[in-house]
Amino acid sequence: MFDSTTFWVVLFGLPVMAIVVIILLAAYHASGVQQDGRDDTPDDDTSTT
Repeated sequence: MFDSTTFWVVLFGLPVMAIVVIILLAAYHASGVQQDGRDDTPDDDTSTT
């Protein structure tokens, strides 16, 4: 079982790929793509909450 190349690819390759995907998603989220000037909260003070 431990002589199989597929075993080692799954054991080490998939976690490394998952870490890379997480880092890329975090970098994308922190990039300027998300900062497009829109805001979740209104800027005016006329709203009654």
